[in-house]
Amino acid sequence: MTPTERPDAGRQPRPDLRVQPMFHRVLSAGPEDVRQALTDLRGRFEAVVDADAMGRLELVLAEVMNNVAEHSGTPGVAPGLMHLCVVMHDSGLSCAITDNGNQLPPDCLRPRALPVMDPLDLPEGGFGWFLIQGLTHSLCYYREDHRNCLAFTVPWHPFS
Repeated sequence: MTPTERPDAGRQPRPDLRVQPMFHRVLSAGPEDVRQALTDLRGRFEAVVDADAMGRLELVLAEVMNNVAEHSGTPGVAPGLMHLCVVMHDSGLSCAITDNGNQLPPDCLRPRALPVMDPLDLPEGGFGWFLIQGLTHSLCYYREDHRNCLAFTVPWHPFS
């Protein structure tokens, strides 16, 4: 049987499980802790996750966790806690983020496309949820008691 005849031809090889396949952190929902968690995540997975998948994972997590850091706290009060869990598996990197901040506005998860914009008048922000939706699969959100739970998968290959 040639490599192209194998049933798993074209699929990403299984991750090297000599590296711990799960990453978990409990962190303050502040920008410094978010940066440190992303640095630690890269240290855990960069030897076994290709640069493209690692970049997409970091981009999505940075968007989500910085949104939590920016929108979940009360001014003048210490930031709340955020839990981050990333697990490697055959189809990609599955992520779960929970926090005790404000409820996610309902329109964040509605499917969206980029609006037509004048290139000379682009807004500074507002693209985060578009990026998150475009780079993930199986994006879901729910609120339980006073905690937000967001889960998604960053696939090994974009659009796979």
